[in-house]
Amino acid sequence: MRPLPIKVRKLSFKPDLLAVTLISLMVVTPYGFAQQSPLKNDEKKEDAQIAADEAAETETTVQADQVEELVETQPTAVGEVTLTAIREAKNLQRVHNEPVSVSVVTGKELERELAADYNAITKRLANVSFNQANTRSATLSIRGIGKRGSAEVQDPSVLVSLDGISYGLISLGNFEFYDIEAVEAFRGPTGTQGGKGGSAGQVSFTTRRPSFTPSTDFSIGFGQWDNMVARVATGGPLIDGLVAWRGALLVSKGQGYYRNQYGFDDNRTFYNKDRAAGRVQLLFTPSDDLNIRLSYDRQPKGNQLENGLTYRHDQPERYDNGTLTDPNGTTVRAKLYGFTNNAGTWTGARSWFSERPSPETGNENYSYYGDYLVEEGSGGRVAFNEFQGQYNSTGGSSADINWEVADHIVKSLTGYRFFYFNAHNDEGTPFDVSKHGGGGIQFKQYSQEFSISSIKGGTIDYKAGVFLYESETEIDNRTGWGADAGAWFATNAQYNLLERNAGINRGPGLALLKDSLNDLFKDGNTWVTAKSNALFGQVDWHWSEAATFSAGLRVGTEDRSTEDDVPLASNGSGGLLNPDVVRGINLGGFASTTNGTLGKQIKNADGTTTIANNNTPEQLTVADKVANKYYGVAITSIPGQAYNSLTAAQKAQVGAAKGVRATQLGQIYRNVISYYDDTLYTANISQNYKISDQLTGYVTWQHGEKSGTAFNINGVPTGVKPEKTNAFEIGIKTFLFDETLTFNADIYIANLTNYQQSVRLLDEFATEVAIADLPATATEAEKNAAIVYVTAQGNVPEIRTQGVEFDANYNGIENLTLRISGAYNDAHYVDFKNVPKPDELAYLPEPYIDRSGETIPGASEWTVNAGAEYIYPLNSLNVRSSLNAAYISTYNIGDTYSKYGDLPSYVITDFSIGLASKDGEYDLSLIVKNIFDEAPHEAGWTSYQPFLHRRWVGAVFSTHF
Repeated sequence: MRPLPIKVRKLSFKPDLLAVTLISLMVVTPYGFAQQSPLKNDEKKEDAQIAADEAAETETTVQADQVEELVETQPTAVGEVTLTAIREAKNLQRVHNEPVSVSVVTGKELERELAADYNAITKRLANVSFNQANTRSATLSIRGIGKRGSAEVQDPSVLVSLDGISYGLISLGNFEFYDIEAVEAFRGPTGTQGGKGGSAGQVSFTTRRPSFTPSTDFSIGFGQWDNMVARVATGGPLIDGLVAWRGALLVSKGQGYYRNQYGFDDNRTFYNKDRAAGRVQLLFTPSDDLNIRLSYDRQPKGNQLENGLTYRHDQPERYDNGTLTDPNGTTVRAKLYGFTNNAGTWTGARSWFSERPSPETGNENYSYYGDYLVEEGSGGRVAFNEFQGQYNSTGGSSADINWEVADHIVKSLTGYRFFYFNAHNDEGTPFDVSKHGGGGIQFKQYSQEFSISSIKGGTIDYKAGVFLYESETEIDNRTGWGADAGAWFATNAQYNLLERNAGINRGPGLALLKDSLNDLFKDGNTWVTAKSNALFGQVDWHWSEAATFSAGLRVGTEDRSTEDDVPLASNGSGGLLNPDVVRGINLGGFASTTNGTLGKQIKNADGTTTIANNNTPEQLTVADKVANKYYGVAITSIPGQAYNSLTAAQKAQVGAAKGVRATQLGQIYRNVISYYDDTLYTANISQNYKISDQLTGYVTWQHGEKSGTAFNINGVPTGVKPEKTNAFEIGIKTFLFDETLTFNADIYIANLTNYQQSVRLLDEFATEVAIADLPATATEAEKNAAIVYVTAQGNVPEIRTQGVEFDANYNGIENLTLRISGAYNDAHYVDFKNVPKPDELAYLPEPYIDRSGETIPGASEWTVNAGAEYIYPLNSLNVRSSLNAAYISTYNIGDTYSKYGDLPSYVITDFSIGLASKDGEYDLSLIVKNIFDEAPHEAGWTSYQPFLHRRWVGAVFSTHF
């Protein structure tokens, strides 16, 4: 059965174009991921004759798979408006028979408005959203599903693929895409036709393939903030009829909107760009039945600053219940300005910071209200001293082999991808608090897919195959402290002992405060391995000329492990203040209580407690060295004598400094490993029915399962269960008004169980330690208060997403192309009782909040994407203009569902206008991104990240030959 034709109005063929049309009819785009395959000989003849008959018509029918060759080889044959209409119609035609919800956007459309990254591309795909973070941890969502924190141990809910190669991490594509043919967004579980599969959907990128027709595309653009974007793609035959090639290069550099003011270095900005990337492809066609495509791409390491851009405002003084939000002086405001306790006593700023002039503050003392707080409208003023940015790199290679044999297509797809990320973070002040902190990952994946599929046209079409995948991830989480860290992280009581109320011991107290954390360095490492193997298959039964029943199944195995190792990498200047032992690891310190008394609290059998000095002679010698270093006490031959000669106030200072160090040092453990293995299933059943040539209806059921994880929380194996999705969808796909309007719409509902997201969990080890430190006389209330909870990756029992989606394209008005897509999406928790408390509800005694029935964070109720292109012929030129607007309704951005995380609705509008030659060889355009300079952001309890994609104006010159 031939594909449904596309009718293009007012298109006249030249004689040479007719020949191209006949040749291009030799292939069709089969069901699935638009992989081309040859037709049977009788079908070739049939379609060639049909094309010959129809080519002379004023309204000419063009098969979907003809269009790109038509456009590339005959750029002068038709007008630019017609080609735009063809491309748009081609992409909607390609998904017309798909019994699932799909959105498509062309690479040409993206290039027109410099839409090159996840953020810009998802503004053109209905019900697909980008969750902004840094290059490492950003994610994609479909129908509100897919937002999560940075956890490389987990698979993404929304799969991304490039030329059929599935990405194990969304981060692999969190750069700029270039030389793209098309982007397709499939909603709902995928995987029965190959690849890794996504439990919420898939976004597939296809690059332009090598061609035996020589061509070159070049563009260069300049704009605000010293931005420069250059792209070139060229290729053609190396050996006629046998080997063709294509090469593409991208260079994107420039400053960002927000600047760092440390040292008044105006050349260092947040979200700057320093990217260069290239791809080379070879196409081998040794016979009509065999083609081989080899691809290699690489983006070398580049330095960009995407971490730490934070605007800050004052914390509310009181909770809604009237209690103080900071009665104990733990916030930055308390340290830099002061605070009031529950008794009404005012405590001023810590002199350690309030008496610190610096060049960044005009040699005036750094202050909370004058310098630390940064609000919108301040010109982006932030001051970081650890200004090192992050380094990123990505790349990979693939081999795609397609062989037609015995009325089948045998396919082998081999892929390798890698990702490198290394960030250096700061706490957001010019003080020496965070030092060499940050984290990074080195990720690499290997995949191999073999499949066999029948050539389309029979009563039963089918595809089956095997998918093999393996990935290795090394994660580095570094934490380092500087000379100001002790005074920054000390509690108010600890700071009082060491500085504010130290009296005659202030000198030693300041030294202890500095040494407590100075140059301390902890280096945590995580190694994650994942092996996924799957068998998959899809059958399409055309049980009548109008009806197709489809069924697919995927059965896969998962074998995963996560190993964590958190050693103490460097003692810094305060090694003598180490704890004696943490989790069985000897850190070379000595045991003492919080008030500095040597020994540990021991619980007796009768319930009483005593202090037992169980330090070894070596540990007592360490204590003596502390007494000598900070108080000048001579060390004797009797271990512990020097330390015991300290006064109670001096011992309390040592205890305070050790407490500061122990709290920040946290858990130290070695080589904790957890495992996960499982068998997972993906399935779909659909019925597609062509009511007429203009109207097709379908109903689909999809089931998907996303792998659980091997996960450790503070060194305790705590696995995450697999996420399971059941989705139902009913939809229509139409061609209306003499096929000038294409309209697709669907209604869907999906239930997910064990949805993987940040949840509030019990920290078993920390709780055990905290309760062990309580006196024997501790009450049940005190024991309950000692329970430690942690926010970590876990499972939400059940969520549901339901709504309506639509995609439409209209080209019935001469010189004008319109498109619009949108969705109403109700995504909410059905059962989620252990949500972390938001900051404004921290006063509540319960450890959890029940959010059952509330909207999922990151899921907006309404999204609409609209675009238009108008071309006005002017003598030998075309005046071309285009517009894209993306509307997103109000939603909450944070996992705790804080009221401060609400984002108001907004519209991001991009616009371009320019002059182009009618033959398509030259184009000069003015581009404005976010023309109305919308800047939506959450309020945050004390801080927020400002909107990154501010208004940008630039000009782009492009040429094609």
